[in-house]
Parts: sequence; structure tokens; C-alpha cells
Amino acid sequence: MISITKEFSFEAAHRLSNHPAACKHIHGHSYRLFVTVSAQEIQEDDMIIDFKELKQIVDEKVLKTFDHALVLKKNDENARISREIKSTIFWMENEPTVERLLDYIRKQVQDALPTPVFLKKLKLHETASSFGEWEK
Repeated sequence: MISITKEFSFEAAHRLSNHPAACKHIHGHSYRLFVTVSAQEIQEDDMIIDFKELKQIVDEKVLKTFDHALVLKKNDENARISREIKSTIFWMENEPTVERLLDYIRKQVQDALPTPVFLKKLKLHETASSFGEWEK
């Protein structure tokens, strides 16, 4: 098995409507996303996937969605708040925690990878010292 990893970054804001402290307010993060993909064998072109192709997948499936967006859970309170906001809003069924963002990103990237490449690991930094990971 061989793996490669590519790093991405995006800026996004969110609020956790069920949070008891400061995170219940709209605030932003400079997210860093590490995407690790694997394959059993190196392909005929001497790669498992071209970094450029991986970048195109993540750009299309993740960055276009989240970069410079406000990410909110679908609920009445957030619907009221959003009426006054002139920004791109991405609505989620759950609170936009790092765990839920990882789960969404996992599904998007996994479904877009060509065979025989598969998603092995995601690491999403919300801050320099706080991150979540998903691993197969």
C-alpha cells in the first residue's frame, strides 16, 4: 500500500447554535485540510493519482463549498440570523463542528476518487492547535 497527502486551506465562518459559550456566536477560522489517499499499487504512470487531479477533486467538492462561506445548521434560529447576512451560506443538517465537517468532506472526496484510489485519512485543523481526524 502506498499513500500521498496534499494540504489545502480555506477560510470559513460558522456558529454552533447548541454551544453554551462563545462558539454560539458567528466566528471564523483559517482551516487547514490534509487529504491522504492510498492505492494498493502504483499505476502505469508511476503515480497512484496526480496531485493536480487530487487538487481538482478537492477544489470542486470541498473548497467551492466552504471557502469564504458561512456554515450553519438548518434551524429556525439560524434562518432568522441569516436574513441579515449578505454572504454565501452552506446549510448543514447538523452543527458545523470539525467532526461534522470531516464527515461531509469524507463523503464528497471518497465518491469522487477514481478507482483504484481510496481515501485513507483526513485531518482538518480549525486552529493551529485544534483539529479533527478521520481515518479508514
